[in-house]
Amino acid sequence: MMTDTLNNIPYMKKTSLTCLNLLTLMIAMMPLQGFAKGDWGATPLTEKHRPDRQWIKNFSLTPDVIADGSIAKAIESCDGVVGVDKHCVIRVTNTASGLPLEIFRSKTKLLGVAGMLPLTTPENDTFIYIGENTKQVIIENLNLQGHKAGNKEIFALFIEGKNISKILIKNNKIYNFDSNEDAHGIAVYGSGNNKKQAIHDVIIEGNDISDMRTGSSESIVVNGNVMRWEIKNNTIQNINNIAIDAIGGEGTSATRNKQGRILPGKLDAARYGFIEGNTVRNMSTAGNPAYDSEESWAAAIYIDGAHHIKITNNSVENASWAYMLGAENCVATRHITMTENNATGSTYGDLYIGGYAKKGYKANKNINCNPKTSQDENEGHGYIENITIKNNKLTSSPTSESLVTLEYRITHAIIAEPTVKAVNAGGNGSARKDNNAIQIIE
Repeated sequence: MMTDTLNNIPYMKKTSLTCLNLLTLMIAMMPLQGFAKGDWGATPLTEKHRPDRQWIKNFSLTPDVIADGSIAKAIESCDGVVGVDKHCVIRVTNTASGLPLEIFRSKTKLLGVAGMLPLTTPENDTFIYIGENTKQVIIENLNLQGHKAGNKEIFALFIEGKNISKILIKNNKIYNFDSNEDAHGIAVYGSGNNKKQAIHDVIIEGNDISDMRTGSSESIVVNGNVMRWEIKNNTIQNINNIAIDAIGGEGTSATRNKQGRILPGKLDAARYGFIEGNTVRNMSTAGNPAYDSEESWAAAIYIDGAHHIKITNNSVENASWAYMLGAENCVATRHITMTENNATGSTYGDLYIGGYAKKGYKANKNINCNPKTSQDENEGHGYIENITIKNNKLTSSPTSESLVTLEYRITHAIIAEPTVKAVNAGGNGSARKDNNAIQIIE
């Protein structure tokens, strides 16, 4: 290549150099909102973040024990049949009984017969409970029928505590769980205080959940110190509150900062989760005593204080709100990717994002951040950070609010959806006080 000795630059035709200078000038003058400069958008989850499935194949394809009476006694018999600490498959027949049931034996699979009749109990509280220090448990193809519990709690499946891992809840029918206070279809609550104690590798897949009256609770929820989980290909319909919820900051573990202020613990958040391929139909809080029997701003799929979540290929029909990214407590909902989801028939709108209180807990140190003592009216002070939302089909019309409604403290956000306008898009993703920072082009 020839060199211009005067300027010590590669020789080019004048026309080429002029074009290059013009192109450089044009790029410099382009609006910054089109470029992901700085820390914008979510860090995408990869396959390595998914829950482990290899352990599932360790179970036999044929049953080891038949439960035609007490399911608890069938579980107790496993050690004598297959050996201590060995995998045991229990076939649950139509004559099985024994709810409520607690499972503390690892390597246990309950498998309902085809066309299984309802399993039920007149008692409240929890039908099937999976407790601490339990690993490799499968609940598959059961038919769990609830009842009206009045002001008492009632749960179909409850996984709670610490040191719990490799849980599969698959192809179950769960319906008619009804409480004025709290009812759950499937609940996973991690109470461990460190990473080693986290509940992890949980799969909730292919379940049919319907006719639920869950009060202030949800049909499916992961809450607290829970990591690497999937909520996948479930159908949830005819419900009076949130269908799927991933929660952080509710007080599973709490810490104090240097000033003595109580805050939710860093591990008190569902994380590294996938919400995929679920269908939600007919969700309304009208008639729900927890909301004074009025239609409220609840969503079918809700992320509240959780982080590192992928929401994709879900469908929501006829809900109050279809999707919501919020932060009720003193935490940040962050690194949420939401793509290829559908919504239609929503009452208020299809997507709601932001902390709903006007002041954030970081700016206002007087806000009560102790999740054990704060009340609903003192919530909504959290932040939404590093989200990527694009390629969704949000088609509800008419809606009483904006199809996509943005509230406070949404920063480092990429929201490429119709009607959304860029805000503070030229910086590094941060914003002062309670303002938003949103780019509309990835």
